[in-house]
Formats: sequence, structure tokens, C-alpha cells
Amino acid sequence: MALRGDFKDFELNDIFQFIHLGGKDGALHLQGTNGAGVIFFEHGNIKHAETSNRTGTEAINMFLKWDTGTFEFIAGESTDKETINLPVHSVILEAARQIDEWKKMEDVIPSVEVVVDFEEEPDISDIELRPMEWKALSIINGEKTIKEIADELKMKTFDLAKVLYGLVQSGLIRVKKK
Repeated sequence: MALRGDFKDFELNDIFQFIHLGGKDGALHLQGTNGAGVIFFEHGNIKHAETSNRTGTEAINMFLKWDTGTFEFIAGESTDKETINLPVHSVILEAARQIDEWKKMEDVIPSVEVVVDFEEEPDISDIELRPMEWKALSIINGEKTIKEIADELKMKTFDLAKVLYGLVQSGLIRVKKK
């Protein structure tokens, strides 16, 4: 028998805890207004999560933002993929931390689908850049989205967004208006 429900009735954190406490193996299929995804559990721990364009903790973070949709846990369903190797409570805490950081950044970087470009006349006095900032700057061309840059750098979009947020705040780059 499968476990089914609606996000209106059960929060995803509660579902994770239920599966974890039961030590279950299986797949939690999620369907929301923004897409679909799946989270695989092994002995109650999260092993892998994916959507059409995100995997691992990035997928979990996206799922935790959903407030509408449905879920279905299918016991015994498995995968060979392993993108997460953390206990459930650690995954939830890390996701909550990242969601809080996104909220702080969203006024400047509203999504990973925005395009960034160089400021026309940046004040470059007293700016020291870290290696990751140099890498990000080397790929910015005024046409690529944050997601495309992250893919090219093989970085998590959240990590790159934090780097770019700092560069926007320093006045080197800007988010292009559509």
C-alpha cells in the first residue's frame, strides 16, 4: 500500500520524518504546480532527489518551497544514484538555511533564470576578488542566465548565486532587466 496525500494536509518535513522514523526504503514522488520530482530513501535516509533540472539538495530545497501539490510514497522503489549522503534532519536544516539565504538575496537575484552583466562604470578601487569570483566573472557575457553559468562552472546554482550576489553588492555586475 502506498502513502498518498496533499501538501495542504501534510508538510514535506513531516513526511520526511515519518519515512525516516519508519526506516523505509522507497521513492517519494512529488507533483506540484511548478513540476514534478522524486526523492529516494534507503533505510529511512534520503539517498537521491531529482527534478527535471535539479538534483540533490538543490532539488530538496525546491520541493520544500512547494505549498501546493501531491505526494505518493512507493515502498521498495530504488535507484543506483546517490546525490545526498546526509541524515534527514541534516537535509532539512541545510534546506531551511538555504531558503533563508535565498530570501535575503531575492530582492537582488529573484531567480536563477535571470541574466547578469557587467556594470558600465564600476568602481573597482579597493576590490579584492576570490578565485570563485574571478571564475564567475570570466563567464559572464550579458546573455547567460545564472543557471547556465552554474552549469558551465559545474557549481550548485545556490553557491553561484551567493557569489554573484556579492558581486552585485560590490557594484561590479548587475542583474539585467527583461
